[in-house]
Amino acid sequence: MLRRKTLKKEYYLLTILRAIAFFAISLFHGYSHMLPGGYLAVIIFLLLSGFLSERSQKKKSYSFKQFFRKFTNIMAPIYFIMAISMIVALIFAREIFDDSIKSVLPVAFNFENIRRIFAGDDYFNQSGNFNIFLHMWYISLYMQFIGIYYLINKLLAKSKNDSIKIIIYFVLTILSFVAIIHFGKSPKDITRIYYGIDTRFSAFALGGLLALLSKNFKKNYFSKKSSFLVAISVLIFAMLIPFFIISGRKISSYGLFFIAYTIIIGLLVTALYEFEDRFLIDKSNYNIFTKFLLYVGDRSYYFYLWQYVVQIFFTYFLANIFENVFTNILVQFLIIIILGEITYKIFSGKKLKGRLFISTFIVLIILNVISLAIGNKKKEEIANLKKEITQNEEEIKERNEKAKLEAEKKKKEEIEKANKADLEKQEKEKEEEIKKEEFVEKAYDDFEFTDKEKEYLANISISSVGDSVILNADSYIRKFIPNFYLDGKVGRDMIDGPAVLQSIKNNVGLGDIVVISLGSNGSANVSDMDKIMEIAEGRDVYFVNTSHTQSYMDYVNEEIKKYCDKNDKAHLVDWRNFIKDKANYLAPDRTHPNIPGSDGFAKLIMRKILNVNKIQP
Repeated sequence: MLRRKTLKKEYYLLTILRAIAFFAISLFHGYSHMLPGGYLAVIIFLLLSGFLSERSQKKKSYSFKQFFRKFTNIMAPIYFIMAISMIVALIFAREIFDDSIKSVLPVAFNFENIRRIFAGDDYFNQSGNFNIFLHMWYISLYMQFIGIYYLINKLLAKSKNDSIKIIIYFVLTILSFVAIIHFGKSPKDITRIYYGIDTRFSAFALGGLLALLSKNFKKNYFSKKSSFLVAISVLIFAMLIPFFIISGRKISSYGLFFIAYTIIIGLLVTALYEFEDRFLIDKSNYNIFTKFLLYVGDRSYYFYLWQYVVQIFFTYFLANIFENVFTNILVQFLIIIILGEITYKIFSGKKLKGRLFISTFIVLIILNVISLAIGNKKKEEIANLKKEITQNEEEIKERNEKAKLEAEKKKKEEIEKANKADLEKQEKEKEEEIKKEEFVEKAYDDFEFTDKEKEYLANISISSVGDSVILNADSYIRKFIPNFYLDGKVGRDMIDGPAVLQSIKNNVGLGDIVVISLGSNGSANVSDMDKIMEIAEGRDVYFVNTSHTQSYMDYVNEEIKKYCDKNDKAHLVDWRNFIKDKANYLAPDRTHPNIPGSDGFAKLIMRKILNVNKIQP
């Protein structure tokens, strides 16, 4: 067994762990449905930072000058990336510029995480938000922790051993765990937990604590290398599994789980460090894949800074070109590597780093002045959209009451006619069946409706459950189907569908047809759609798929399509296929339809109903 006599500058296994964390957070940003727990990688980054900060510590004096040097090293590439990105956005993508400008100064001065808490910015729901600096909150948090770290070491500069520091880190870790438990009870506090200094400091502090304990109380818990590897394998398994099964949208993912996961990562980091410290590893013996991971881990900071910026620009300009998931991931990753490597090379030199730090900071100030001068166009348009949605919600209540009265009136008339026209009805139905056999389906986007088609639509009734997307289309649907009852609400998801539809059934009664416009907020579970079909009791149910900028869009749409393909009474209204190349039909958030979009949304549903029921023109 070989053991290092001096502190090693780089520990390869920890570098590989950093690479894994980078891939996890990147996949979460781009494809959260594939890796819903990828957000947990932030704990890995923070714990590594705390651990290595203490383990690599040599000097006992911590001056402001040293802190500022650290600040410059970390923030210089950030200023550079923000300046370049915002200039490009201002020229070519005004919506990105308008969404991102609010984060520029908070990131530059390291309080972006605090701004997000006060703004109530939900990290897990960024639909229609093109803020390319969403991920930079972590940098603000990290610099806050570095400040605390420097303060602790400054106060304990004259201390001859680490015992006081161990106690301080232990107490701070426990207090942070208590804060997590305190806020980990209500879903309303997820944003508070996610961005909070107090709730996040446990990872950094635990890292520092374990580093000091491993340095001052060395014990060989595993005498054999094989036993050590088994322990590490178990910890790696415990680290990876939550990436695939835990969702940050649920409050249960915080509290005790958050604490347990932090401890697991702490033990893993310590074990990897001790293993490599005890069993000398020669980098030249690694295979190509491992060397690639080492490269990514070594450059992970620069890759991380570019990752979300590239993702948003890619979504904005190229999403419809690279629709294949693997092609999309590969192209984005290649761009990230190129930009990250260039940035790494630029900031390897001390002189250029200082000049860029100052010049790019000035550029960021100028960009904020420009933003104030030209105004935030998207902010104004989104405010108007929200006002319009709120207004429609109020008007829908009145329209629903009218539709309810019409439905009751129609029901009475049908009962009165039923006994008189049974024979005529049977003959008419036979004629309709013959005509249906000769029916030629029209194109899904053929909106030239004949008088006969309009007459059919005017005489049917629809019950609908939807989210904010359908709200603005309500009046356009009622132009064709006066007897339309809609229960729509901002933020509603497929999981809410069964309960809402059951409520309509109990209180109003269901119409001839059911329309479901849900899924924009993240889910399309088969079990929920099954419940909806059961409540519909044999009625045709039309599921409208989604179109937005969130990573789960394709997954949700695929689930809806598969369900409709397997169920005769479930029909897909392909809103995504219709709208994907019609940016002028959408509001600035690229999620909600504007006036022509709402008209198209309504007509798309109408055409699908006519085609399914084989209504002759």
